[in-house]
Amino acid sequence: MSGDPLALRVIGAELESIESIESLPIAREGKRVVVDVRYDGEDLAEVADRVGLSPREIVALHCGADHVVEFFGFAPGQAFFGGLPAGLQIPRRRTPRTLVPAGALAIANGFTVIYPQHSPGGWNLIGTRVSEPLWDIRNVPPNRLEVGDVVRFRPCP
Repeated sequence: MSGDPLALRVIGAELESIESIESLPIAREGKRVVVDVRYDGEDLAEVADRVGLSPREIVALHCGADHVVEFFGFAPGQAFFGGLPAGLQIPRRRTPRTLVPAGALAIANGFTVIYPQHSPGGWNLIGTRVSEPLWDIRNVPPNRLEVGDVVRFRPCP
């Protein structure tokens, strides 16, 4: 891969001028969003066994934390929420699924995601979003979230 040499020099000079991460601009304060979730994921019992907690304790830990939108990736509108409590941080599944339903709430490697559409996936499914979708191509803008927003998950029957 190549790039414009002048543009690369300018970018390099800007990077060299940064004295430390603390000198970078502070991110904006994100809005707070509540997402209703039914904790009915097919991996919930397995996750509970793996971390030594009951499903009820998993729900309490997950709902008791602030989950910050760190970045978007994998699929349009798929937010990666940081802030997963340490007691819930487990790796991805050994064998990914060929199809995860839209709205599935999943955890792995310190993050929570909500699958915005049907897709393959290897994360641990712990629930289902019951609130309105966070990504809908018919909306302007299609994404209800931005990097820095803080999400709280609320359990629903």
